[in-house]
Amino acid sequence: MRTGWRIAVIWACFVARLAFYCAMLPWWEGYDEWSHFAVIRILAHRGGALVARDAPIPRDVEASLALAPVPWEMRDLAPPSLTHDRYWILPAADRAQREASLQAMPEDWRRQDGTGKFTAYEGLQPPLYYWIMAPVLRLLAHAPLAGQIMAVRWLSVLIASLIIPLVFAIGRAVLDDDGLALGAAAIAAVMPGLALDVARAGNDSLAVVLFTLLTWRGLRTFERGLGYATAASLGLILGLGLLTKAYFLTAALPLALLFAYFFRRERQQRARVLLRAAIAASTTLLVAGWWYAHNLRATGTLSGLSEAVMLRDWGVPAMLARARSIHWAKAIDSILFSHLYFGGWSSLMVRSWMYHVFYAVVLVAALGVVRALRRPPVAALALVYAAFWMGQLYNVILLYLSKGVATSMGWYLYAVVGAEVVLATAGICALLPAAVRRWTPALGVFLFALLDLYTVHAVAIPYYTGMIRHQANGALAALHRADVQALGFGGAVERLAAFKGPLISGPVLVALWAAYLLGTGWLAGLALGIGRERPRTALAHNGSLKYSS
Repeated sequence: MRTGWRIAVIWACFVARLAFYCAMLPWWEGYDEWSHFAVIRILAHRGGALVARDAPIPRDVEASLALAPVPWEMRDLAPPSLTHDRYWILPAADRAQREASLQAMPEDWRRQDGTGKFTAYEGLQPPLYYWIMAPVLRLLAHAPLAGQIMAVRWLSVLIASLIIPLVFAIGRAVLDDDGLALGAAAIAAVMPGLALDVARAGNDSLAVVLFTLLTWRGLRTFERGLGYATAASLGLILGLGLLTKAYFLTAALPLALLFAYFFRRERQQRARVLLRAAIAASTTLLVAGWWYAHNLRATGTLSGLSEAVMLRDWGVPAMLARARSIHWAKAIDSILFSHLYFGGWSSLMVRSWMYHVFYAVVLVAALGVVRALRRPPVAALALVYAAFWMGQLYNVILLYLSKGVATSMGWYLYAVVGAEVVLATAGICALLPAAVRRWTPALGVFLFALLDLYTVHAVAIPYYTGMIRHQANGALAALHRADVQALGFGGAVERLAAFKGPLISGPVLVALWAAYLLGTGWLAGLALGIGRERPRTALAHNGSLKYSS
C-alpha cells in the first residue's frame, strides 16, 4: 500500500511539473510545435484522415508567427517575425499592439489557408496522435487560439504522464526492489529534457508512453512466457507505436529476438511459437501496415521522412562508404547533450562542464551495466536501448548525407527513458557496496533536479522574458543580478503570461510555479527517503540478486 501511494505521488509531482512547463513555454517553443498543431487543426476543421505535408497552415497560425515572438531556430524569418531576442527590445506600446492584434484575429481565420509560406510539414508523420487530438479542437472550435494551444499541451501532458507507473513497473521487473524502482520513476519525473519534449503539441508525448509500454510488456513476456493473447498485445502496441512515430521500427529487432528466444527454448512447441509470432506480426501489419505501404507508394521509402526521401536513390554500400567520413564522436556528443538539455526550439544550452558531469555518470553506469549483463532482464533491457541507439546512428547518416550535419535529435531518446533510467540505476548499483546502493536514485534525482532548477530559472525564463539574449556567436549571454532587478518578479511573470490568454494569467502562472517547486522538492525528498530505507531485495555486487531480511 505504501508503494502504491508513493508512485501515485510521483505521478502527481510529474504532472505538476509538466503543467508548469506547459504554461511557462511561449507559443511554438516546442520542437516543430506550430507544424504539429497545424496538422491537428486541419484535421479538426476540414476532416479527412491525413494531411498533405505541403498543405498550407491555417491563417491564424501563420499570423501568430508574425505577431508573437518566435524561437531562435526561426531567426531567418523576414519581418515582422521577431525572435525573443528582438521582440523584448520593442517599445511596450508595439508589443501591446501585437498582442491585441493576435487576440482580435477573426474566428474565420482558423478555417482559412495561410499564404502558403508555411506548410504543415509534420503531415509526413504517422497520424495516430493527430487523430486523438483533432476531436479536442472540434470541441473547442470557438475557443481562441491560445486556449486551443494550451488544451492540446495539457492533454499531451496527461498522456505522457502515464510513463511514470510504466517506468516503475520496468524497474520492479529488472531491479527487484520497490525502492529502487520508485527511484527510477522519480528520476524520469525530474528530467528537464523529458519535460520539454512532452509539454507541447507534438507526437512524442504519445510515443514515449507506447514505447515504454512495449518495453514493459516485452520484459513481462520474457519473464512469464509467451501466450497467444500476449503475442497479439505485443503486435498491437507495436502497431500503435508505428502509427505514432517511425522510430518504432527500431523495436522490431528486440521483438524478433524475443520470439527467437522462445523458439529456441520451447523445442517441443516450436510450431506454436511460430503461430504466436505470426499473430504478432499480422496484428502489427493490420494496425500500421497501410501507413507504411502508403509511404512506399508516395515516396519510395518506408518511413516517408524527408531525409529518407532525399536519399532514396542511394544504395546501402554508397551510404556506408560516405558514413566513414562522419566525425562519430562529435555526432554522439551532440545526441547526448541534446538529450540531457536542449531548451526547445530556441536551442538553449548550458555550460559544457555541466554536460560533462552527466557524461561521467553515464560512463560509470555503462561500466556497471556491462557487469550486470549476466542477469537476463538487464541484458533484455540493454538490447532495447542499444537497438534504439542504432536507429539514432542511422539518423545521423541520413542527416549527414542529406543536409551535411552529423547529428540526430537527442530528445528522441526519451522514447526509451524507462530502459535508460532503469539500466543506469542497475549499472551503478552493480558497482556499489550493498550498504550504499539505495542512494543511487538520490544521485540521479539530485543531479537532474539541480539541472532543471538552474535551466528554468537561469536560462529559460530569463531568455523568454528578455533578460538575456543570444550573442553574436549564437551562445546565450550570462544572467546577471542587474538583469533580474531591472525586470523584477512581477515583470517576468507578466511577460511569461503574454499571448497565453485569460487561462494563464499572472496568478495562475505563479500558482503553477509553486506547484512545480513543491513537486520537484518532494521528488528529492523521496530519493533521500529511499536511501535511508533498508531494502527487502537488492542487486548483489556481482549482478545477481541478494535478499535481505
